[in-house]
Amino acid sequence: MGNKQEMKKQDWTRLGIHLPWGLIPAGITFFHPLGGSLILVSTLVYEAFNDWRKHDESYRDVLGIVWGYIIGITLGIIIKGVVW
Repeated sequence: MGNKQEMKKQDWTRLGIHLPWGLIPAGITFFHPLGGSLILVSTLVYEAFNDWRKHDESYRDVLGIVWGYIIGITLGIIIKGVVW
């Protein structure tokens, strides 16, 4: 009902597949902030161009990457206590 879109099983699978692509740069950020940030941005730019060319809803992949990065940074702060 309405314009609300529900997440399908395939969407959750795509999210899970792309979650590590956010966790990896998050982990690198704790040792080399610029390197982790560059890896994250380059991956997001790749996904943006991928969606622009193919129109395969790659924006859903970006959601998984961003969630992975946020989860990784949050876990790192909890474990390490400090970001840098």
